[in-house]
Amino acid sequence: MKRLPWFVVLTGLILVPVLAACGPTPTTVAPTQPPPPPGATTAPQPTAAPTPEEEHVLTIAVAGDVETLDSDFSHFQLSNEVNYNTQDQWFLYGRTTSPEGFTVYDASKIEGSAIESWELSPDGLSITLHVRKGMKFNHTGNPVTADDFLYYFERGTQTKSGWLWNIQTAYIDGWEKIDDMTFRLHFSQPSPFFFYLFRDQSQAPVDSVEMKKHATADDPWATTWKAKHDAASGEYYVESWTPGVEMVLRANPDYWAGPPYFDKVVLKVVPSSADRVLLLQQGSVDIAEQLSMTELDALRNAPGVKVLSIPSRNQYHVGLNNTMPPFDNKLVRQALSYAVPYDTIINDVFKGRALKPDSPVAQRGQFHVSGLWPYTFDLDKARELLTQAGYPNGFDATLDIPAGDPIIEELAILLQSTFKQINVNLTINKQPAAVFAEGLDKRTHQMWLRDLLWYVDDPAYIGLCFYKTGVVIDWMNYSNPEVDRLIEEMVRLWRPEDREKKAELAREFQRIIIEDAPTLILAEPNFELAMRADIEGYVHLPDHLLWYYPLYRK
Repeated sequence: MKRLPWFVVLTGLILVPVLAACGPTPTTVAPTQPPPPPGATTAPQPTAAPTPEEEHVLTIAVAGDVETLDSDFSHFQLSNEVNYNTQDQWFLYGRTTSPEGFTVYDASKIEGSAIESWELSPDGLSITLHVRKGMKFNHTGNPVTADDFLYYFERGTQTKSGWLWNIQTAYIDGWEKIDDMTFRLHFSQPSPFFFYLFRDQSQAPVDSVEMKKHATADDPWATTWKAKHDAASGEYYVESWTPGVEMVLRANPDYWAGPPYFDKVVLKVVPSSADRVLLLQQGSVDIAEQLSMTELDALRNAPGVKVLSIPSRNQYHVGLNNTMPPFDNKLVRQALSYAVPYDTIINDVFKGRALKPDSPVAQRGQFHVSGLWPYTFDLDKARELLTQAGYPNGFDATLDIPAGDPIIEELAILLQSTFKQINVNLTINKQPAAVFAEGLDKRTHQMWLRDLLWYVDDPAYIGLCFYKTGVVIDWMNYSNPEVDRLIEEMVRLWRPEDREKKAELAREFQRIIIEDAPTLILAEPNFELAMRADIEGYVHLPDHLLWYYPLYRK
């Protein structure tokens, strides 16, 4: 008999979002098994052969292909979503109910997943981690051991991937194997971000035995193979992938927390957002992703459909390459900040369900400071600054965007039209997700447009993630030594008694970023998702990834 997912509840929760503050050691409650059927009291009668139980299938309409199955090199929501659902992360967040009535993550509570328990040293400079026993990799049946966790540390340092960034941001400076199911990490200083970073979709054991089979002299870490193959132990695994058509995920029947409700998840590639809307209205798909606000509005009262609208810390940015003319000139960047039609973006693109930006720290984030933002929609001021910068006649530029996202395309067209009024002529260049991501990695975009979600609510994390010189996703090539200093100081201020000092530093951090204008911040919209009315169990995660495991059909 099919059961709804059983959720593990762990004791020993982290109540302060700082590694050095406490070290929870959770224990796992075993899944409750259904009781055996009662014994027969009369002789059984002949019956017809049982019919197979109907398969539960979740169908999701997506705009394009998964970029990569190698989570170390994933930049986009769909790839991150698939990796989150096929990999078993080290940790999970607990859950709570938001003021709006949604089930949402609770970042104050950390629960074990692939890591079953842990002990933190009193000085916060090391943590001993115990691998959950009995787990196996989905495709090979190989057991999950400490070697599979440590393999990814070696791989990350050699490939200089996203894993390396997590290692550096968590201040991990060493690791060692204790036994087959235990390993230890060492920190150069107490890490305020460790648990947050290692519940990320990329932080999961991979089948090191299988990965090594696909290594070559030119590709010793199997990056080519891994881009097209999952090698994980999560709730689902990739059963088939037809690029441009669909990806099919199959439930892991032996998942340690119990199998999911949906036996199969089909990601159907539907490039047209209008077609995704139609399929959802018809009931041909259960969820439609990447819809415009206009389309979401049209679905709000559609029979059999519901639209979730949840406040978030997401921001839409136009990144400006700060080392590439003319954007190496701060006056040019400030000029474009005055040429952004903020009210039109909020009212027309986001239909009023967004906040007007006023800081690199989202307004729903802690340590956000209002009153520092000077930019309004003022084309005369923009022209004045362009003249001061040496561009009285404007300039031509290329804005690269990922194809298939109607909101990004609408924003790009609006900016193109508006900037033309100050003789800044934008060429919009739509790129496949993988090509766009490569441009971000290699810093080859002159301008780019995408959303950025601050899923760790801390200005120090935002700085380490995006604004510190040379970090992995400093996609603007921005560098300011004073900003670097402020970020490093904020990282060290994690105790409750440090909060006042951290607030002072956060204010100065925001002031400098606003003045330097390394990106154009366009809006802070709600997260919105359309689905069939009978889909229940949605849990809102800080990175907006759609988690398939808790979903079920009513």
